[in-house]
Amino acid sequence: MRNLPRYKKCFVCGKENPIGLNITFKTDEEKVYAAFKPDAKYMGYENTLHGGIAASLLDETMGWSCSIKTKKLYYTVELTVRYKKHIKVNEQLFVEAFMVKNRHLVGYAQAVLKDKDGKILATASGKYLPIDEQEEDKVYSLLHHEPEDEKPVTKDDI
Repeated sequence: MRNLPRYKKCFVCGKENPIGLNITFKTDEEKVYAAFKPDAKYMGYENTLHGGIAASLLDETMGWSCSIKTKKLYYTVELTVRYKKHIKVNEQLFVEAFMVKNRHLVGYAQAVLKDKDGKILATASGKYLPIDEQEEDKVYSLLHHEPEDEKPVTKDDI
């Protein structure tokens, strides 16, 4: 597996976002994976992860799953999350996502969020549109490799 690039100020993956999740995404070229142990600052109510945090994690993982399959960068146009069980803070979580299909420029993806025992806590599906080429060049210039190596990120790194 290899690490995917990141944007330093991103809420989900950014290392320089002081309130961010600081997630490292990995891929085996078929799916995208991440692990996360949320602390209490991401709580919605006592001992429970805020649903918006779980949705952000699922969404970002699905967006990357579309990117690894098409070598394009995407933005979210629709997100559906189904919460199955209580998601606790201070416990290890695992997310995986894959692109289901690409039709008429729209990327369709699915994801699952599991606990350390493999129990499904939430599922998601999403629709993603590629960003335009001028914007894509700007985004590539803001991304960096993980770990950082000072080399520019290109489509080949996605």
